[in-house]
Parts: sequence; C-alpha cells; structure tokens
Amino acid sequence: MRFRNSGGYVPEPPASEFERSSTNVSDRSAQISLGMEQQDIAVAQNGPGEESAIMAPAAAVAATAVPVPADPATLRLDTLDYPDFLPLGELDSGHHVIFDASDGAQALAEDLDWLFGNVPVADELNNTGPAWDMAVPQDLSSASPISTVSQQQSTDTSSHTSNPWLHLRTRLLEALHTLPRDVLEDTFFDPVNLSSFFHIYFSNYNAHFPILHQASFALKEASPLLLVAILTLGATLSPDSSHYRTAERIHEDLRWLIFSSGGFQPPAPLWCLQALLLVQAYEKMFSTRKHHEMAHIFHGAVITLMRRGGSYSSGWTDDSSRASSADRAWHMWIEQESFKRVAYFAFIMDAQHSSIFGHMPALSVSDVRLPLPCADEVWDSSTPARWKKAVHKAAEPVQFLPTLRSLLSRRPIPSTCSPFSRFVLLHGLFNVTKHMQGRDLMASDIETGRMSSEHGGVGSSTPSSMIGDDNWKEILDRAIDTWSFSLLSQDPSLCLEAARPLHRMAHVTIYVNLIDFHTFAGAPSLTSSSTTRNEHTKAKRRIQAWCENPTAKRTLSHCILLIQETMFTRRRYRASEDNIALRPWCLYHATLILWAFGILTEGKSADRISAEEYLVHMLSGLMDQHGRLKGTNRTLGLLSVVKESLSNCRWELLQEACTTLGKLTDVLST
Repeated sequence: MRFRNSGGYVPEPPASEFERSSTNVSDRSAQISLGMEQQDIAVAQNGPGEESAIMAPAAAVAATAVPVPADPATLRLDTLDYPDFLPLGELDSGHHVIFDASDGAQALAEDLDWLFGNVPVADELNNTGPAWDMAVPQDLSSASPISTVSQQQSTDTSSHTSNPWLHLRTRLLEALHTLPRDVLEDTFFDPVNLSSFFHIYFSNYNAHFPILHQASFALKEASPLLLVAILTLGATLSPDSSHYRTAERIHEDLRWLIFSSGGFQPPAPLWCLQALLLVQAYEKMFSTRKHHEMAHIFHGAVITLMRRGGSYSSGWTDDSSRASSADRAWHMWIEQESFKRVAYFAFIMDAQHSSIFGHMPALSVSDVRLPLPCADEVWDSSTPARWKKAVHKAAEPVQFLPTLRSLLSRRPIPSTCSPFSRFVLLHGLFNVTKHMQGRDLMASDIETGRMSSEHGGVGSSTPSSMIGDDNWKEILDRAIDTWSFSLLSQDPSLCLEAARPLHRMAHVTIYVNLIDFHTFAGAPSLTSSSTTRNEHTKAKRRIQAWCENPTAKRTLSHCILLIQETMFTRRRYRASEDNIALRPWCLYHATLILWAFGILTEGKSADRISAEEYLVHMLSGLMDQHGRLKGTNRTLGLLSVVKESLSNCRWELLQEACTTLGKLTDVLST
C-alpha cells in the first residue's frame, strides 16, 4: 500500500514486461553509480488492493444534445429571461484561444445574465461551434483498450536491457544542479524510487486530473523539469517520509528553475504549462503553508501567461489536415487536446480554490471558449489505429459555455461527456456562484453608499433590484442537483469520486462563506495575516444571520451527508490514506459548519454522544420542515472523531485543521 500522509492509496498499474523481467540488485550503491556496468534494477510493485474509486450503481443519464456557445459580449441582457443570442464567431484557424480575457466587468455581468437566460434550442443544436477536428488518414482500424504506463514505456525499454531511469536520473540531476548537494545525493533519486513515484503519479493524480497523455508520454523526450514536477507529486504518496521531505526541498527551487527556462514566455510550450500547474497543485494541496501561499501568489502569473499565449503552436488546423502519417496526425491531436486539458486544469484550480480557500478568482466562465475534453475512449487510445477507431465511434465534444447554461436550465449533461468534462462543469458552477456573490456584494456596497449619502444618511426605502434577490441561488442549487446525475457511472472513476465531496460543497458555498467559519473557529488565517477581533465579529454576525435563514437547514443537510459519505464507509476513514487531496478539507469545513450552527443557536454543550448518534439525530430533525432543530450543539463526539481522522497528515493546512478541532473539543469539554 502507498500512503501519502496528505493523500492515499490507489493500486498501481500492472508492471511492464521489462519490469517483470528485471532482477533485484542488492547493492544500492551499484544502482546509483553512473559509471557502473549496465544492469537491470527491480522496480517496486504493489500487491493487489481494493479499488480506490467507488463504482456507482447505475448508468449515466442520457441527455439531449447541447447547444454551442454564444458571444455574450455582443449582447445586451437586462433580464434573466432574455432568450436570444448571437453565435460565437469562428476562432482564427492559426490561433486557438485558451482564455478570452477581452471582456471587462460590464461584459462579465452580461455574461452572467446570459448564463441564466432561457436556452433557445432550435438554432443551437445544429451548430457545432469552432472545430477541433484533426484530419486523419482513413485506413486505420483496431480496438482501443485503455493504456497503462507500462505500455507507453515499452517503446523505450523493449530494445534495452537496462533501466531507463538510470539515464533519466542523470538528466534530472543536471536540471537540478543548483540544489544543495545533500538533496541531489538523496535516495529520492534512486532509479527504483523514481520509477515508483512515476507509477504512483499516473495511478493516482493523473487519474484525477488527466492532463498528461499516458500512452504517448516518452520518458526520453520529456522535459526534465516536467518530470521533476511529476515525480514530486508521486512522492507525496511514498511510505517513506524522507522522500516527501526531499520533495519539499526540491520545490524551494523548482518554480524558479521553470521560470528561468527558455519556455517561460508567451506562447509557452505545453511542457512548461503542465509543469507550472503541477507545481501549483503540489504546493496548494500537499505541502507547507509557505508553499500554499506562494502558489496562490503565482497563480495569477500562470493564468496571465496562458492568456497571453493565445496560441501554442501555429497552424494546428492546417497542419493536421496535411499530416504525413497516421502517427503524426495522432501526436498533433494529442498536443491539441493536451493544451485544452491544461486550460481546464487551471480553470478548475481557480474555481475550486476561490471557493474552498477564499482566494480571489482570476477567471470567469466567460473566459473559457473551448469544447469540453474528449471521451476517455479517445484520450486513452494507445496507438494511432485505436485512436482513429475511437474518434469515429465517439460523439463530438460539446462546448463548455452552452452546456453550463443548459445545466442552469435544468438540462442534464449529455451522457457522452467524460468524467473529466463533468468535473469541469461542476467547477463552472463553483465559478458562477463566486461571481454572483461578488456581484451582489458590489451592489450592496453601492446601495449602502447611496443610502448613506442621501439626506444625511437617510436613504430610500426601496433597495436596488439586486438587493435581497436570491433567485440566482435557487437556480444554482437546482443546477447542482441536475449536475449530480453526473455521478452515475458504471465505470470506477477517481475523477468522479473526487467530485462527490465537492458536489456537496458546491451546494454549501451558495449560501455561506467557508472562510467565515474558519475565522469564527479561531483557525489560523489562510493568508498568513493575523485575524483581528473585528474580522471575527463580522464573521460571527454573518453566520448568525445565516442560522436564522430557512436555507440553513438545506446547508446543514449537505454537510451531514458529506460527513456520512466520507466517514461511514466500509472502513475507518483516515485522511492520511486518502488520495483525494481536498476531501479531508471539505470534511473539516462541514464539521465546522455544524459546530458553529449548534453553538450559536443553543450555546455550548459538554454532552458527549457518538458521531453516529449526532448525525442520525440531526437528519431526523431536518426531515421536519417546520419544527425547530434541537440538540444541534451536541457536537463533541463528532469533533473528536473528525479530529482523529485528520491526524498524522503531512499537509500543513490539515495539521492546523486538526489542531483547531482539538481546541474546539477542549473548549466544549470544560
């Protein structure tokens, strides 16, 4: 088993034929000596283990075709019911726009209005939008099994009798030559460990965020800095804590090495964007508080680099139509699809972290003018022939913006959408929620200023049209319910498993700000600044207002279900064994919300009942739509069991969360 003390265990893919034939070498010094005679080195393999992702019991729900995007910037939408819009203009054939940053604040407001408008069906269904097709030779055929790391490595290893990681180790050390000598001499760089980290990454993290094309990933040709980003992410699951500590030290310099490379300029090459985003993912969700904050600081720089790039290689459409071979056409398509997936990876982190960590979003849904990622059968094809056959069988990827708009009109996502596409759309809803809250806040500030300036502070009794209008919250709540059909799948998916807690949090964040509960609980500020008494008072006031709102019961229900789905499964939940990074963070905040509601509505209680008893009691009370909830403050047992579940994690923010829960438990116990 692979433990990441801020993530968890997933079975590794089968070992390659080369690895199965390798023999053990007992002398580790011989393994790492660059001048030794070429010899085989055994690669650590895992035994059989249970699946990491839970298989849903039913097939995905079929849906109608989804319209193509309009250009909201060309429209004037004064109401949520405006039905007409213009078709999206064709993208320049030589420049595929990843993000369209031309819209200003007013355009964003219009975009949000457009999203909530009625969807005209007749004109949209017949338009496929900007083409992402690749011209492919017509003589290809074959089946399309899902590839493994070992399959893609066979090209590199079949003609060699030595471990390829011996040579790659040299390249990695050259790329990291500025690091301290003791880091470069660490066992982290033993070939057997490098191979293990690589397999762990593709088994766990790439299955969650499939931005690297596994079947065609060539170790010999990959940038060493990209490989380092991959390997350090894999090392977070290593059972050897020293490997994690070495990865931490590597990340002290890794971003700067990428910045100083020739690739860090617009248009940035694919490897550079992949490496920067993997570095950001590592530092945001697996590392120290310092790295978490640095990743947020540089998030905007990476987004700006992607905005400014616009095009990552010229003439994709024309070149692909004149591809000289099936292999060339396949690799050109892989590059094109990979750029798209990198763009969505950046968008996911932006939407996710603005809602979960309280960071300011750098993107809006209107910035993303792309088709959704292709079907898994196409992406996982391991040869040009299998890819060609999968392309012919798969449905055309639908566009992001109109599919998101359909969700807001309660139209289910097409069943042909891949798990990653569904994951993207969930974060589209997160993003819309964040921007609608920002729009309401701005309108509230304007209204407050207007009222205070009239007649010595006595304002009009009629607020602006946006004040108190929570209609958008109901629309988003229903849209998330509609999205929940996306969790239905007959195939195990780590991507959909990661979406389960985030789906609950998407409901919750419509009505509350998670950072308010973080502040009210006395947890360390996520921005490293000291929390003032004034901030604590304001957070408490907002939470009290929420407690008195009828929507509080709906929020509490989702928190209880999140805890139930996480904690009460077939085995005891341990955050240190969870390979979904944000699930324990969601569990922590769901617990804080229940604690805050209880203590603000019924005061402190030292009555200890088990977490199971508390959740059953709360669910029973919530079923009574008109009755008043009682016993909501008996959270001591819940706090204790969640604290225990979060113990022994490597991620520093989870360590702080564990400490915060311990303090709350001590206060209730006294």
